[in-house]
Amino acid sequence: MTTSSPPGAAEQALLTEYETYDQHVDVVSALEWLFTDPAVKGMPATVSHFERFPRIPVAGKRDPLTPDFTVLFSDGSAVIGEIAKLALHENSLDKVCAQIGGYAVLDRVPDGRGGLAAVSHLDVMLLVEAQVGLPAIRRVIKERYLDPEHPYKPPRPPCIAQFFRTESVYTLQRLPDPDNGVLYSGQREPHIGARLDEGLNIKASHFVATKAHRAFINDPIKPLYLATHLWTRTWPTQFGGGREDITVEEKATTTLLQKQYGVGGITVVRRALELLERAGLAANQGDGTWIVSRKLLGRSGERDVHKIIARRATTKPTRLVPRRPAPKSAASQDTLF
Repeated sequence: MTTSSPPGAAEQALLTEYETYDQHVDVVSALEWLFTDPAVKGMPATVSHFERFPRIPVAGKRDPLTPDFTVLFSDGSAVIGEIAKLALHENSLDKVCAQIGGYAVLDRVPDGRGGLAAVSHLDVMLLVEAQVGLPAIRRVIKERYLDPEHPYKPPRPPCIAQFFRTESVYTLQRLPDPDNGVLYSGQREPHIGARLDEGLNIKASHFVATKAHRAFINDPIKPLYLATHLWTRTWPTQFGGGREDITVEEKATTTLLQKQYGVGGITVVRRALELLERAGLAANQGDGTWIVSRKLLGRSGERDVHKIIARRATTKPTRLVPRRPAPKSAASQDTLF
């Protein structure tokens, strides 16, 4: 029996990026399921709109604010959520505080009809991994929000909740510190604050359909995550499940992602293809098309694809796709559509 060697630093960096993005997709998907799925008892009836890809313009700023999600409740209150891969050094903490501090003074959130709804009460929920939950309370709230000399002064402290996964269940829990923020409940019953105080357990099987349908979040898409999605979802649907070489068009792929999920740009698509090229699995034809070989990964289980791409992209892989003139483009092959 052979065992693979532990990943090198470059490979581990790719895997960590992938796993962080994938975990954050899980958390947003779990909350979207909780707030919107008709199978959930009570909670969806209190929600006017859950927005997975919020873009909130701010006067005087060129770019809109893009939190990870917003929830507009039927009573006019709202929650803005941010999931942070929080490092505990000063720069990371100050960056997160500046980010969520900007959210805390907003007075409108997406209404689900292409506009923004005015809100009567706004809370910010900061979700962090369990291993940094307690330090986050100390560093964000006690050392910054409660320090009269520190500039981080939102109207109310953020509600910091930790999350972790055990087997097939995600647990989200508000940290029970008296200085931690509390989510406004109003007259809503049930309300998310009480559920988080008790510890909210959500089975992955509950939100798997939500994740499959939505796939991405507001954070910039990581190249390994998108390359894996293209390999396991997009291209098998578009080209079938064979192992033959395929011709992929950057613009067509970008358009397809935007049509299906409302996210993605040509730059992130190109970076995913460049990662596959470093792995020896694709070749840039120089005209906006790429030849992709599926021979090797066709033998691998779907759960292993991102690991294989990461390993090959950070070593010296056998090049399966030599640079050559592009064959007839996918867009003109009648059998594909």
